[in-house]
Amino acid sequence: MAGGNILMFVEIKGTCRRKDLVEEYILNLAKKLGLSRRKTGEIIITFINRMTEKYSDAIGLCEGDRTEALITISKDQSYYEQMRTLAHEMVHAKQFMKGEYPSEMEAKRAEFDLFGRCYPWEKT
Repeated sequence: MAGGNILMFVEIKGTCRRKDLVEEYILNLAKKLGLSRRKTGEIIITFINRMTEKYSDAIGLCEGDRTEALITISKDQSYYEQMRTLAHEMVHAKQFMKGEYPSEMEAKRAEFDLFGRCYPWEKT
């Protein structure tokens, strides 16, 4: 997926409801988090039915480094909870890709604001 000023590569794997809105939401999140001007890098977002046993207590996960972020979102929550979780994990993606310490406090603090500001509510 590429759009707007986003130069990096973003891919959605698995099935999710309203993929068109999810794609727009991801672009909005990337812009808001300052990832839209990156010339390289990729973010891969995978929607799965349930987290693996190793991460069974989690509803989302982000692993990454300066060049890529791998985000996993559990569909074992409502659609809007998935979108809020995606905002949380995108904060971690930003942290990894900018070489910042992955702060859970920052992600938790930002998730509701990002969800409210970046989700394309006008198209729902």
